[in-house]
Amino acid sequence: MKNITKFLMAFLCLGILFTACNKDNFDWDAYYKQQEEAIKKEKARQDSLYKDQAPLLEAYARQKWGNDAKRSDSLLSKGIWYKIEYAKETATPYTYGITLTNNGPAITPFAATFNFQGELMDGRVFDKNPVGSPAVYTDIYKAINIYNVGWMRAFTPPVIKQNGIDYYPHGLLPKGLQKGDKITFIAPSYYSFDQNEYTKGSEKVTVPKNTPVVYTIELLSIGSATSN
Repeated sequence: MKNITKFLMAFLCLGILFTACNKDNFDWDAYYKQQEEAIKKEKARQDSLYKDQAPLLEAYARQKWGNDAKRSDSLLSKGIWYKIEYAKETATPYTYGITLTNNGPAITPFAATFNFQGELMDGRVFDKNPVGSPAVYTDIYKAINIYNVGWMRAFTPPVIKQNGIDYYPHGLLPKGLQKGDKITFIAPSYYSFDQNEYTKGSEKVTVPKNTPVVYTIELLSIGSATSN
């Protein structure tokens, strides 16, 4: 509960904090009470969606992936089901890092090249890279801004140890997604487009709001970000 509260507080406060700080005689008690209520409301909304969607996601994963289906029970990736195909060749693992920002710890930006596909649970593909032309992101946050936090969970490990401190990005794989790995995952809608309808995919298929989606990411390369 503590982790998800911190996450939601950061998310909800970011948009108005700078304005608030510039006001004289600002009522911080009222502000924090308002934020606590917003956190409770958002958690209740997500809990309701999880209750409705979790059985559907489990049924999908078990039917499609059988014994290969795995589930995350971590607080900030709860309900994500996935299947992983690890690289056949051993490569030097990429080390995911943490950067300390004014808003707290964040995953250090990284660059990635990959093949990907997004589809609805009925199999209709709504977005993918062209055959022979992998997606290239010099900063993974540009992809996260489109596809949301579910992608960050798919890339990152559950724990990052740095300078003697454990950070918890709540990722899916022990070492994070590595070169040559291929992951397919399905997540509750609030880890994807949430309350927004998505119409900008390559296949001109609309993703309705509050809809779980399935992604496959085949990582071809990963390294330090080259732009912000």
